Amino acid sequence: MPPSKESLFLTDLFKLFGTKFPANGDPFLTRCVYDQVHTAAAEVPGCHYESAVVAGRPCLWIYPPEASKKHVVLFFHGGGFSFGSPNGHRKLAAHLAAQCNAISLSLDYRLTPDHPFPAAIEDCIAAYTWLLDNGYSAKNIVFAGDSCGGGLSTTVPLALRERSLPLPGASVSLSPWYDATYSQPSFQSNVGKDFINTLEGCTANADKYVAGGTAKTHPLVSPLFADLQGLNPHWISCAGDDMLRDDGVLLGEKAKAAGVEVVVEVHPDQQHVFEFMAGRAPEADASLKRIGEWVRGKIGS
Repeated sequence: MPPSKESLFLTDLFKLFGTKFPANGDPFLTRCVYDQVHTAAAEVPGCHYESAVVAGRPCLWIYPPEASKKHVVLFFHGGGFSFGSPNGHRKLAAHLAAQCNAISLSLDYRLTPDHPFPAAIEDCIAAYTWLLDNGYSAKNIVFAGDSCGGGLSTTVPLALRERSLPLPGASVSLSPWYDATYSQPSFQSNVGKDFINTLEGCTANADKYVAGGTAKTHPLVSPLFADLQGLNPHWISCAGDDMLRDDGVLLGEKAKAAGVEVVVEVHPDQQHVFEFMAGRAPEADASLKRIGEWVRGKIGS
């Protein structure tokens, strides 16, 4: 079945963005425009938002109507660790939270080039421990994110495991970035199909992320190289035309072999983080609905 016209709109939007902004373009301009690209989702009716500072970082609280306030989606935005923000991703985070019957805390973690690895992970851990210290139960918290934020939804639990801290009830990764070496087959096979990612652009982002000298195969940079035993339950959504598609597929296979409860969905003919069209494209809504049903089964509703 071909993509809906609404999903094709995202393809056209990514084509425009990809031709106008080179891999090493002006960071400020790229951040401004990227935030506008990701407002493609529809508003969640009745949802309201509150800015806050949590563990020293700006955040956005997201309150879908009638959502359970004891369940929290801790959301990590995408953007190659170089751009993106809670504001630019607020609609996507709101749709996901609504499907999970939860409120959401969207974190404005530190970005490269000023703050390379492990700054983003440390900020995520700080926000999570703040939630724990303020009465939220680990089993009622979900980590979720897109692209590099989807990677954080996996690497942060790995870092928590290293510190013997409780893991969240579940993780949701949308079109995740799991391999900073970009050595998976889809990075070649989806050239010309993926209209937002390029090898040049992704490599530039990875280089900035490990600018402190960390190896790109470090397990908290590229969890495809990690020991995944003991990881919390994961849902991984992959887009068929995404150059990062095989990152999610292969991590899912490795996680399952390690005894982790994991669901991997591959959505044919879809672009990177096609869920950005939530509230407009049927494919995005169907994906988030299935994710929400699964999450509610893990953390309650």
